[in-house]
Amino acid sequence: MNTTLNPNVLQWARKKAGLSEETLAKKIGVHLGLVKEWETTGSIPLAIVEKLAEKTRTAFGFLFLPEPPHPSLPIADFRCVSGGHPAVASDDLLDVIYSAQLKQNWYHEYMVANGAKPLPFVGKASIKTPTKEVANDIRSTLKIGFALAEIAANYDEAWRNTIEATEAGGILVLCSGHVAGFTNRTLDVEEFRGFAMVDKYAPLVFINGADAAAARFFTLAHEIAHIWIGETGISNLERTYADGNTVETYCNNVAAEVVLPLNELSSRWSGDKNDTREVERLSKNYKISRLVVARRARDAGFFTSEKYDSYYKLLIAQAQKSSGGGIWYHGEKYQNSRQFSITIIQEALAGRTSQRDAMQLLGIKKDTTFRKYAHSLEGGVEWPIY
Repeated sequence: MNTTLNPNVLQWARKKAGLSEETLAKKIGVHLGLVKEWETTGSIPLAIVEKLAEKTRTAFGFLFLPEPPHPSLPIADFRCVSGGHPAVASDDLLDVIYSAQLKQNWYHEYMVANGAKPLPFVGKASIKTPTKEVANDIRSTLKIGFALAEIAANYDEAWRNTIEATEAGGILVLCSGHVAGFTNRTLDVEEFRGFAMVDKYAPLVFINGADAAAARFFTLAHEIAHIWIGETGISNLERTYADGNTVETYCNNVAAEVVLPLNELSSRWSGDKNDTREVERLSKNYKISRLVVARRARDAGFFTSEKYDSYYKLLIAQAQKSSGGGIWYHGEKYQNSRQFSITIIQEALAGRTSQRDAMQLLGIKKDTTFRKYAHSLEGGVEWPIY
């Protein structure tokens, strides 16, 4: 018995799962031609609909909707793309936000139950607070910023040290280039660079790991600025500086002072005016993008506006020709937050949290994988655990 569904809904379900027509046909166990027919006519055997829902990770009832659903973001949207906001959030973005919320809720309850005190820096400032004051406070409180990055041997070491220092200060940091558990669902850097979720006991930031290495340091500082001013939301950081959005502009200015203060740039600039070689050198030295350094050079007067504009266009053109994000990203070591992972695994082993719940929150399906992941964390209280 066949039922008729909206072909657009069927296409939406397949695409949001990151499946090609051929891959979906194999998963369901039918010929490719049948999938093409369903997505053209909408006529599909009723017995297949449930299997389709399972293989595309779609709620069964959604497949019967007259049009593809457009769920709204559960957090504030600070993205700024060409003067407006994206009309629809992808399922990939929604899934990582929902997953982060579950982790944050669990960690909040854990911290409260164990007598933790509210973190004093959450919501400590506002967009009226001088940006240098907030940037200095972030650097001194979390022990991150240009000085920490400079002493690292490479981007990998600088990123690891920065994340671990941020988590030691009380902020959970999640960084992944795809939806947890689905390596074929790569996160779109053009859609978002990161988001921040404010909480007095469990503040959390998520960094899109599909982005280039040097860009992530600025994004992390930007999202931490959101925590400092108490503004939960998702960011795009369109080409480093978003126009027309007061909160984003403020957080970008704070982030710039965190990763490369103007006085630091002024003391370290050794080239002539408009010297792009200095941008290259300082970019490598502080492990941040050339675009950020160039903007700071313009702010400090080492680049003219004309030179900055031409260099900006050059960098954007180079970025568009590249293969995109993830050029440096390898592994998913921080996709669940190392601090969160250690805590929930220890709670599971102590019997205060079920291992099943721990595995679900970590996106792990097999007990053997759970054990391997626990070993890979290398440290924490009461380690080794197996």
